[in-house]
Amino acid sequence: MSVTRSACLVLALGAVLLAGCAATRAAYRAGEDLPYPSNGPPEAEEIRHIPTGLKLSLEAAMDMVSAARLICVGETHDNIHAHRVELMILRDLHRRFPGKVAIGMEMFREPEQAILDRWTNGELTEIGFLKAVKWYENWGSDFGYYRDILRFARENRIDVVALNPSKELQQEVRTSGLDNVPAKLKSKLPEIGPPDPYQREAMKAVYGAHLRTEGLFDAFFRVQLLWEETMAVRIVDYLRSPRGEGKKMVTFTGGWHVKYGFGIPKKVIRRMPMPYVVILPAEISIPEEKKDQMMDVDLPPMPLLPGDFVWWIPYEGLEGKQAVMGIMMASKDNEVVVEGVTPGSPAEKAGIAKGDRIVAFDGEPVSDVTDVFLRVREKKHGDEAAVAVSRGGGEKTLKVRFFPIPGKKPHPD
Repeated sequence: MSVTRSACLVLALGAVLLAGCAATRAAYRAGEDLPYPSNGPPEAEEIRHIPTGLKLSLEAAMDMVSAARLICVGETHDNIHAHRVELMILRDLHRRFPGKVAIGMEMFREPEQAILDRWTNGELTEIGFLKAVKWYENWGSDFGYYRDILRFARENRIDVVALNPSKELQQEVRTSGLDNVPAKLKSKLPEIGPPDPYQREAMKAVYGAHLRTEGLFDAFFRVQLLWEETMAVRIVDYLRSPRGEGKKMVTFTGGWHVKYGFGIPKKVIRRMPMPYVVILPAEISIPEEKKDQMMDVDLPPMPLLPGDFVWWIPYEGLEGKQAVMGIMMASKDNEVVVEGVTPGSPAEKAGIAKGDRIVAFDGEPVSDVTDVFLRVREKKHGDEAAVAVSRGGGEKTLKVRFFPIPGKKPHPD
């Protein structure tokens, strides 16, 4: 079986765990873990009921999905079609149960809940919202993948629940363990149930071989448990609250948080038994430019169904579709600092260098990486921008002309 060697693994070795990002991508490519393999290659938009192997129409599948109170969608973060499927599911649930649907999202942390509420209440502009939640610093993935989902939530006043724990709690659990969390954070520590043996072995197969020591894997797995137990608490607390009374929740997370049911579903059911379904958007093929990111991983025998539905989709990312400068940035003291420049990029051609501070973009002041990201996203290949930078005590304005960067992934902008 092939699994993507992606940036999410690298991040997981540090403070961030993105288990279930692109790593699930190849698992369904050959349908290896489906009990009823297709007679031939699956077709895009084909929906299969995994327990029976039956092909269903969207309406028939949603008739079954809508009977559940918890609908877990396991996405590939960098595939626009996975997010299109999520929006289709959300729209259909909202049509069937207007005012009775909520969304849970892995992309936000519990301390950001008030900001999410202000967004869905229509109190924040998009740029104000992205700055407030520090989207490009905390999640990092292009907001373009999630824009339509979050706009639909705001237009229809659908509650969006932040599922992940705070960075502070995550860092303490990663470095000190579950038993040594400081008193000031203990109230936020969820009950951690016994680790599921299938989950541990699956995660060790996918990620453990790439961690230098057993201790690093243990830290990795602790954080994954913290994430999923916190997600379960957030889901259950909302559904038990007056705001969640009588509602269904659809969750959008990486695939490994819901696949096989040993992540979020099991941890929710332990707290609040309810009908649930797992929907797995799965790529029918991997583009040539992604194949060099694949590696072979042997999962242990798994006597579990991977989910309830597999929804076959193409793979298509935003890479190359949008203009990029080709720089790494960080926000520091209300300034945007260039931390790296991609060779051969528009930024390098324009003369932008590591250590520069970007102070304005097309005459508009810049104080946060979001200011740069969103203004760059308004550009097309062939467009130009005037980028003012501070360097060595002086300031100069450089002309950036946008063009595709051959063979380079535009990360992060």
